[in-house]
Amino acid sequence: MQDIIEQYAEKRAQKAVAENDKKVVAKLLGKGMSIEEIASILDITEEQVRELADKRSA
Repeated sequence: MQDIIEQYAEKRAQKAVAENDKKVVAKLLGKGMSIEEIASILDITEEQVRELADKRSA
């Protein structure tokens, strides 16, 4: 039972981080920052930035 609870908690934490990253990417793009700059700041790939940017407009 503990494993299920831990898995659920981990999944929720990952979702929260993804939602936060999506908001941050949207704000930084809105301020005119480039995908390369955002990737560098967030320490993620440019592809991940593009995916997050696509999700904000979906």
